[in-house]
Amino acid sequence: MLEQGKWKDGAPVPSKEFHDRFEESLKLIEKKVGEKAPAGAEIIRMNRKTKRRGRHLKKAVVGCTAAAAAMAVFIGACYQNPVWASNLPLIGHIFERMEGQLSFGEDYKDYAEPLDKEAAQNREGGGQDSGDEGNTGAGAFRQTVGGTTVTMSESYCSGSALYLSLIIESEEPFQDTRLDGNGQPSISVKTKENYSFNPQEQNDLVYLEGEFLDKNTYTGVMRIDLNMKNTDDSGLQAKQAEAEANGEEFIVDAEVLDQYSTKIEIPEQFTLNLDISQIIGDLADPDTFSTGYTAEELEAMSDEEWNRVMTEAEDEGGWDSFPNSHENWWMDGSWQFELDINADYSRTQTAEVNEMNEDGAGIASVVKTPFEITVNESYDDKTKRADYFPVILDAQGNVMDVTGGSVNTVSVKNHDTSTVYVYLCDYDEYMDELKGSRNEDGFKTLMDERAKFAAEVHFD
Repeated sequence: MLEQGKWKDGAPVPSKEFHDRFEESLKLIEKKVGEKAPAGAEIIRMNRKTKRRGRHLKKAVVGCTAAAAAMAVFIGACYQNPVWASNLPLIGHIFERMEGQLSFGEDYKDYAEPLDKEAAQNREGGGQDSGDEGNTGAGAFRQTVGGTTVTMSESYCSGSALYLSLIIESEEPFQDTRLDGNGQPSISVKTKENYSFNPQEQNDLVYLEGEFLDKNTYTGVMRIDLNMKNTDDSGLQAKQAEAEANGEEFIVDAEVLDQYSTKIEIPEQFTLNLDISQIIGDLADPDTFSTGYTAEELEAMSDEEWNRVMTEAEDEGGWDSFPNSHENWWMDGSWQFELDINADYSRTQTAEVNEMNEDGAGIASVVKTPFEITVNESYDDKTKRADYFPVILDAQGNVMDVTGGSVNTVSVKNHDTSTVYVYLCDYDEYMDELKGSRNEDGFKTLMDERAKFAAEVHFD
């Protein structure tokens, strides 16, 4: 549920109509599907076959479209109430426009630099951009495919993550788009990424944070976790191919990844060839998934019958692909960019821990950037990384939220990080018993008592 407290001083104020519709929609969601239903609905929407977990999801299937339908009650107001719009030019100022709205930090305008430096210099000198109406750049940073133009605006690289701002302009109006948990349009991009420091191409689905400026223009920010891009696993792929050729089973776990993969240091300067192959949005008013059976009939089925009915309905209706026309709109590319990136390590602090418990599990280091903190775990040869789960608390003992991608990276936004407390918990114990107490008073005491490893780290 969205928190009204997220609106910062100086932020634009939504109209009363928008606010009232928003509150009515949240109440409808709670009434129809209950507190946990949206999560269950999301699981089934994204991958019904692989995420299905028994009877408790049957009820989620029945209620999954209620949340989306409720959100659609007020989604139309977003286009009529552009509460985020300002008089700032777009190129070179997207981070500034979105100040306070990004989940992984603030003050990006103090760090980000324009990708099209020539256009930025022209503006500062009173000249004109090379793009339309002096507002969008051209050439290498602006590509048009099938009536949709993508313009890359700014970048900031901390060495741990890369943040890129972009503008998407469509000749046809965007379809009404579902709002995510932060009240922003749910939009993602499929990418192919080639880094000059890594010989292997990286394929990803990156979710954007952003806003519609009008019916034809979207502006936002994509975050790329470089800790997920700095591994050369060509050795792993060779081992997999060898096992397949010999008819052998090859199970990949954390230990196998460590054995057959090589970590690569992110250089201070590198080139990223970014290919955005698809732009995908979640429909505000998706189709209703139906098996042809009533809720009572589904509930009465055995798990085997339920799985069969669901699979047949998904396959026949095309629900199990992503994107699909029932739940998504999308634009096919590709939009290709060659970006020269400078990694700023001057603002990075690394606290070396290098300690383990008696079971061979511990922390090697904790890295802090202006926007995130990343925990680097350490295990001996006999200990499995998958058996542990990291938890990070701020100086006041509050849980720090994962930014997305890796559970080892959390956002520093709204946290005092002069001191952080890092824990490794037994994975099953954390998921089954401890996780539910994350937001309760005394959680730090619980972590001190139950965690398998703990470290206190101080930063400037």
